[in-house]
Amino acid sequence: MSFFAVSVLLFCFIDTMASPPVIQQAPAFIQVKSGEEARLECYHGDNSYPYMLWYQSTVGGRKTMDLIGLLHYENKNPEKGFESRFNLTGHSKGKAWLVISDTKPADTAQYFCAASQHSALIPVAAAQKHFCSYLACTCKN
Repeated sequence: MSFFAVSVLLFCFIDTMASPPVIQQAPAFIQVKSGEEARLECYHGDNSYPYMLWYQSTVGGRKTMDLIGLLHYENKNPEKGFESRFNLTGHSKGKAWLVISDTKPADTAQYFCAASQHSALIPVAAAQKHFCSYLACTCKN
């Protein structure tokens, strides 16, 4: 049976406007068995940022950065390929969750939560106060 160890550390932000919202992501560490659920929480509470975006950055081999989806208030908009096991819940101006069901070794990645005043159609660096959290999932046999 495979195990995943997941740790979250708050690290960086890109500030392209005035003062950025304070984003919190938890838990600091999570370990799940293959097939179980992983739940990540993001909170910012800034009413001027109605979009909450989640990204997955794969590790090893060719590194990629993929948009998992976004929340606009309570409306979730998952990207193609993330609809089945990656669920966005909560509210974009407050507390929200990324829930990964039926976890697999391929879910090993960094996961980023971001708050934005614009939809995902605007380039990240130009439109968002983007905070990143490091989420490392390591498989153990």
